[in-house]
Amino acid sequence: MVRQYYVPQVTELSEQELQAVFETAEPPVCLLGGWAVHLHVSSGFRSEHGREYIGSRDIDIGIPVDEQLAGECLAETPVGESISAIEALGYTKSRFGFVQNFLRDSQERVSEKEASEHGMHEVFQVYVDVIPDTTALDGFRDVFGFKPPAEPLLRPVFEADGGEPLAEYVSWSPSAGKLIVSPELLAAMKIRSLPDRDKSHKRVKDVADLHALLWYVTDYTEMKAGALEYVSDADVDHLTEALDDQVFENAATLLQIEPQLISDSIDRLLL
Repeated sequence: MVRQYYVPQVTELSEQELQAVFETAEPPVCLLGGWAVHLHVSSGFRSEHGREYIGSRDIDIGIPVDEQLAGECLAETPVGESISAIEALGYTKSRFGFVQNFLRDSQERVSEKEASEHGMHEVFQVYVDVIPDTTALDGFRDVFGFKPPAEPLLRPVFEADGGEPLAEYVSWSPSAGKLIVSPELLAAMKIRSLPDRDKSHKRVKDVADLHALLWYVTDYTEMKAGALEYVSDADVDHLTEALDDQVFENAATLLQIEPQLISDSIDRLLL
């Protein structure tokens, strides 16, 4: 059942929207989440399995937020310009960022009102989640009208070497300052976020992505060591408690590979 969320009809349109979002966003910004995983692991996954790694239906865009700014000063930063640019594409504000409704058959953009006139199976949504690098977001909420989930692990992307030029991973030409989170940091983010996923299909996708990052990017030992630099023992313990054979089975079904491969790679991480 999880595969229904990641059918090509949906992920291919999301990938088109990914390009539109990042072409209009104002740097510094970075790509994280499922599309970042896809770009990092597809070459290795294709070499082993003869096909592309699955895409994503959501777009996660990371932003650096200056905690000292508020009001008009914050609105006039690159963060404010990026948010305005996403709205200009036709997206409307949602809980964690923005959403756009599309008709499944025609892939036509429709408003919330128009979407409500169709059956649920006739419409799907592409979400653009805006992820700040700080939890100090009261000023952000006051200016932009929503308070997204923070990811403090984004700080190294913008301040150190935890990011790479997005242009090296896509066929289009993002400008300087548009980055992709490194695979080690992405794996660390999955370790920390997976136990708190409240939707079963999201947890399954996180397990699949964590396995893929560990297995298909570079030497396993190097990837494990790099990811664990960013997390605590408590994070790893929390992850261990959240995993079971069923989620491994579901992740394997999603990727159409053997469950043992997934369980082995993640069990090695937890040793």
